[in-house]
Amino acid sequence: MESAKAGVQGVGALLKALDIIEFVSKSPSPLSVGQIAADLGLPRPTVHRIVSALEERGLLQFDSGSRGFRLGFHLFELAHKAWADVDLRALARDHLDRLREISREAAVLGVRSGNHFVVVDRRESLFGVRSVVPIGQMEPLFPGAFGMAILSELDRGMIREIDPDLPRSTVRLSDGRDIPFDEAMRRAAARGYTVHIGAGNDAIASVAAPILDYLGRPIAAIGVTGPASRLSLDQLHALAPDIIDSARRITSNAGNSVQSIEPRPRPDPVPGQPEPLCMAAGTLLGKTPRWSPGENRLYLADIMGPAILTADPGTGSSRTLLKPDMGVLCGWSPGGDLVFADGAGIHHLDPATGAHRVTHGLPQGLAESRFNNCGIDPSGGFWLTSMSVRARPGEGAILRVSETGVTVALESLSVPSGMAWSPDGRMVYLVESARRMILRAAFDPGDRRIGPFEPFAEFPDSGGRPDGIAMDDRGRLWVALWDGWSVVRLDPQGRVEKRIMLPVPRPTDLCLGGASGRTLFITTARIRLPARVLAEAPLSGSILAIELAAD
Repeated sequence: MESAKAGVQGVGALLKALDIIEFVSKSPSPLSVGQIAADLGLPRPTVHRIVSALEERGLLQFDSGSRGFRLGFHLFELAHKAWADVDLRALARDHLDRLREISREAAVLGVRSGNHFVVVDRRESLFGVRSVVPIGQMEPLFPGAFGMAILSELDRGMIREIDPDLPRSTVRLSDGRDIPFDEAMRRAAARGYTVHIGAGNDAIASVAAPILDYLGRPIAAIGVTGPASRLSLDQLHALAPDIIDSARRITSNAGNSVQSIEPRPRPDPVPGQPEPLCMAAGTLLGKTPRWSPGENRLYLADIMGPAILTADPGTGSSRTLLKPDMGVLCGWSPGGDLVFADGAGIHHLDPATGAHRVTHGLPQGLAESRFNNCGIDPSGGFWLTSMSVRARPGEGAILRVSETGVTVALESLSVPSGMAWSPDGRMVYLVESARRMILRAAFDPGDRRIGPFEPFAEFPDSGGRPDGIAMDDRGRLWVALWDGWSVVRLDPQGRVEKRIMLPVPRPTDLCLGGASGRTLFITTARIRLPARVLAEAPLSGSILAIELAAD
């Protein structure tokens, strides 16, 4: 009995050690024993004993500069030995079968060989037509979906080594538009997958995700391919989550676990909840809704579309005004232009004509970032939040827009999103999505200066991540919960005092508007939602509107 008990206790200690290693691996900076204990909910003495043992074995390493622990080199030695014996085809066998069953189309696995993509395994379509992608077929990495999935995870230097002309090339989209190669790579990295639809009557459509090795390097790609007559663009996007999941599982490297795939299960209905009205929009990642009282219309951005849209609550319809780079909507200029920001800079758009111009460029160092949201301070000034296109922690920032240009106000954030101000304008709130937190800081309306941030509200793992926020006229903060099937209202102490359940898992952002000013407009997302979830939540990607009762 004592031996059995000791065995169980030993397994418990082993699992704690593995949890610690995984937790340290996901941190952008070394972690102290106290930080590890607090975040994992373990006793500090227990963590100290386990960390000491892991350090002795070379699995963790103490960093004297930061007084914290990072992964030890022995882990990389073990990983290298494991990778020397990897049989990628064997690891991918079941995943190819599953993707073929889900899509009924051909499932393909291939590896990078220099500047080419080589098919090493595939499953035939269930439609009875043999694949045009035989094993051993070699094609350039560009412009197919499989090769571009690999390219999207390479840095610019490596891409130039493959082909010096690639960064200067363009990519043809399914709607016939050409966009710069760099923007296509940023979109692929932000989405976590690539899509490609060829031209002509016999066009082939494909969707693929990169497979990463233990160092995060792209070594292969897996995906689905078939006739464009059977695989529409919407179907390719719907297949992407299962393909990303397979790519991550094959090598147990998620690359970026912040890019979620599977939302939490849909909660049970709550009696007495308001029924939202719906405006069809079909956004991949709708955000930054802005209400125009004079027009009785809503404007918003689809970051991943990407597109700038307008929606009419009266008819429930929407239309696209412009298809820029990945970006967010800011608001209106003093002259009445619609202002948006993307990778090219700050733009002024005339909604009536579609004409737009760049008014300000962006600071250096944002090539691997994208805008995630925009806040409007009491003076009407714009504040942009940016994040790594791969959602890497520590690469987020806040940028201030002024008449003279765009400047970085705060760096080294995780994945910042919504910003909102208190009714008196002296407190600013910021969402840190990856940390599941909302922060707040003092704000000086005179010189538009933000003080040090402090925690205001934290959200449990089971409830979704905070994303967009909006402040009502009574000083209560409304929060959209990504993967939480709901929006919540916080009281002045940061506690949830009201929750509204939604028919979609991924509300993204919100604003107040409408004739009464009490309509809550909620943008939503369908990016990386599996087809089975979209079937359960078909309103994903639409705009929801809820009339709030006076209270």
